[in-house]
Amino acid sequence: MKTALVAVPRGWDVRSLLRTGVLDVLKSSGVRPVLLTPKASDPDFRAEFGRFDLEPYRPHQPGRLEGTFRRALNVSYSVRFPDHTLDIMARRLASHENRESLLKRSFWAVVRGASRASPALHDALRTLEFMMPDDRDLKGVFEKWKPDAVISTPLFDWTDVPLLKWCRRLKVPSLSIVASWDNVSSKGTIQIRPDALIVWNEDMADEACRTHGYERDRVAVTGVPHFDHWAEPERSREAFLRKYGLDPALPVIGYFGAGARVHPNEYECFAHLVEANEKGAFGDRLPIFVRLHPREYRTQWDTWRNRPGVIIDTPEHAQGRDWDANRADLDHLADTVRACAVSMNVCSTITIESCIADRPVFNIGYDGDQVKPEMDSAARYYRYSHYKRIPDCGIPVAWSREEMIDLTRRYLRDPALDREARARVATALCGPVGGAAERM
Repeated sequence: MKTALVAVPRGWDVRSLLRTGVLDVLKSSGVRPVLLTPKASDPDFRAEFGRFDLEPYRPHQPGRLEGTFRRALNVSYSVRFPDHTLDIMARRLASHENRESLLKRSFWAVVRGASRASPALHDALRTLEFMMPDDRDLKGVFEKWKPDAVISTPLFDWTDVPLLKWCRRLKVPSLSIVASWDNVSSKGTIQIRPDALIVWNEDMADEACRTHGYERDRVAVTGVPHFDHWAEPERSREAFLRKYGLDPALPVIGYFGAGARVHPNEYECFAHLVEANEKGAFGDRLPIFVRLHPREYRTQWDTWRNRPGVIIDTPEHAQGRDWDANRADLDHLADTVRACAVSMNVCSTITIESCIADRPVFNIGYDGDQVKPEMDSAARYYRYSHYKRIPDCGIPVAWSREEMIDLTRRYLRDPALDREARARVATALCGPVGGAAERM
């Protein structure tokens, strides 16, 4: 029997890998999965996943020098691809450098200039980064389990950097499952490149080859395992809405939060929506269902919790920047999307899920009551390499308060509006819904 070490350091990885049945399929095919997890001794985790071997694992935490190297790698990477997501993000960072000391500003200006003059600088920095000592001696883990392969999930953060370094040192094949559709284009360079990748869609595969140097036969497209549940029959909309005291006969407007880090002014946009609703812009006053982002600072929404007709829904099992969503959480999110006659969000994966469900959806691209510079505006997200596919497929963006109200009104009148655009998004960005766990 072959053995695979599988790193699952975060709740997001538990959701997208363990709870989708991917490893059960792997085990049934004769492979022994060994989970590297910080929850190896957690009773609840062991109760749920004790059918697999568990190995204690401490995710890597970078030091200041590593952080500087990472930024230098991303700067040298971004200048290669003008108007790419990383270039937009790097220019935004540069626009904020006046907050740093003169010495730091001068240093990063030199790095940018040198990177433009010599593309080889990026490769040199990668070599130096690999040679840097890390805080994990994982050789004992490799000797204990003698893996035939290693599967990593958090490819674009620090968590598995030492693990992938040891794969390279010991010549153990490595595979990374890219967690989300934006990761290949928006999370920077890959610090330690695994031998192969698994991605959601062909756009991601093309991006991995174009910007990260992979050969096409080293990138597999499987769809999205944690979207497989969308292929199952719908549950009762009436029962879902009655839990919140809402009348199922009324259409529901959905507002899916991005969180203050992504859209600091979303409270103002939401206030515009509530005001329009209360003034009769959509006919009778309609219920508005707000689904907060798992990373949202929730107390900022407390002022709306007692507003008549406004429901504030807080995701369960969210901890800081992590979300350990179980199947009930995913079903609840699907029920929320399906319950809405129209929904809106800022640059969210919810757009894809709404398209899978064929529910009218649009994006918000303005900044509440403020006018912001391009590099700080919500509008910049719709130029990002992964997300511009959404408007390209025909999903509209509300660039102003008036457009947000008008789009809401139009979709309430005609739920079939832009149905073809929604089908294009679902097909292009997640492929066939159902069976992705087996394909992966």
